[in-house]
Amino acid sequence: MLAASGQDFISGKIYVAEVAGGISYTVGGSLNEVKKGDTLPVQGARNETAPAAHVVYVFSNGTSIYIDEKTVVQIAKFEQRPFPKGTDITVTEPSVSHTMGRITQGRIIITTNKLATGTTMIYLTPHAEVKIRGQEVVIEVNDRESRIDVVNGDVSVTPLSGSAHGIGQVLHSGQEAVVTDSSTGSSSVPLQVLTIDQSRLDSLASQLAAGDRARQIVVFETVPGSGGPEIQATPVVPTNLPVQLTVSPSTLRNGQ
Repeated sequence: MLAASGQDFISGKIYVAEVAGGISYTVGGSLNEVKKGDTLPVQGARNETAPAAHVVYVFSNGTSIYIDEKTVVQIAKFEQRPFPKGTDITVTEPSVSHTMGRITQGRIIITTNKLATGTTMIYLTPHAEVKIRGQEVVIEVNDRESRIDVVNGDVSVTPLSGSAHGIGQVLHSGQEAVVTDSSTGSSSVPLQVLTIDQSRLDSLASQLAAGDRARQIVVFETVPGSGGPEIQATPVVPTNLPVQLTVSPSTLRNGQ
């Protein structure tokens, strides 16, 4: 039996589903090596990817995050309520969770399941606050602007400065928001809502597929730990493995 009640929050974890190139992963002041198949603490973790590098994590609430090359993102908070084994996290979030992240440069692709009622997922950029309700969201940041693409789902975007400061805009599937740095004077409209161009969707197809694929290869559950309940990740063994057939020559007709 778990030591904590169902109302207590515990620190969530992430599973490394895919990694390529140089990844700097720092948590608690310590630099950690990132290897495929590892389960890592994530609260307070800072990720930085080198050129041509990327990493895909699966959070223990079933959300995946694809961190593209030359990206800096920090997860200030990720906590969730304990949950039993057996929830299909590819479809439904297993318990209420709270995520607070910050991306200061680069690009992340977030893929979620159906989030639980009461869950919060917020990512800050230098230009905007992004509240995510699902289910496929791209956040891209440079010095001049933040671009938020809602491939599927609903997101609220609020500029952090300028004339639209504090005024949120809800985006739906197929829409994108461009939030500019008001200090540059590059745009008289600090927040623009546009339709996502098909060519941009096409360019993101492989990253979106990787994030969705990652959520299929791991399951999580809450188990008793020395200091109370903790999250445990278990890789999923494919149920339909390819079958190696051995054919006897006597069964072939005409040597074919």
